[in-house]
Amino acid sequence: MALIVQNPLFYQNVVPLNRDAHRDLRLKPLDRPLDYARESSLIPALIDEFGAAANELAIAFLPGTGEPAAVFITGIKPGKNLVISEDGLWSGAYVPAYLRRYPFIVGDVPDSEPILCIDDAYPGFTRDDGWRLFSASGEAEPSTVQALELAINYRAAADRTRAFSARLQELGLFRAVTLAVEMAGEHSATVHGLLAVDEQSFDALPDDVIVELHRAGYLKLIFAHILSLRAVSKLTSKISDIKILKSA
Repeated sequence: MALIVQNPLFYQNVVPLNRDAHRDLRLKPLDRPLDYARESSLIPALIDEFGAAANELAIAFLPGTGEPAAVFITGIKPGKNLVISEDGLWSGAYVPAYLRRYPFIVGDVPDSEPILCIDDAYPGFTRDDGWRLFSASGEAEPSTVQALELAINYRAAADRTRAFSARLQELGLFRAVTLAVEMAGEHSATVHGLLAVDEQSFDALPDDVIVELHRAGYLKLIFAHILSLRAVSKLTSKISDIKILKSA
């Protein structure tokens, strides 16, 4: 069986979940469950999350070789996630789906159905403590079935997110942004290298394109993204002023 999957952010060693090899595998809650994401100032985002997260997490886009990738801004300096507490817990009300999916992920097998995989480097996997992934007879436990459903739904939402970003890129709506942050008692910090929808370019779109975006459900996503940028100020109580500067 040839598994096709790359190790994305946080995943170290993705392997197929196998009812024989992993019959006795268990997953236990960790005391500091999100320590693995402590150094990530950007977390992948899905368009399905824009509405629920926009009031709390700023949404931007990261340029790449193809369409820009939607991300939640979780820090103002590289290597520091400000939404994860010192106890390794998420301090906000909305937890991104990317974190809720981990350490599971869907992998593709040529000419076969997608299969559930795990990051077997995750320290929560044990053989003697926690909830079982399979029953003694090899049947998937309900929690494992739920993990598969979440992983499949995540991938479908990721495909929709890429289509959304690709269409906005085709329309020339993205512009580079710089977040200039003035913090009390510290030097100012700037966040470079991100993209956001340029409101002037959006306002200049012809009516037929606006109708198209509305029918695709994209208008509300664009508005949620623009409004979410205000949430950067919620990252830390030390922020006294924030400015969003758009470059041509």
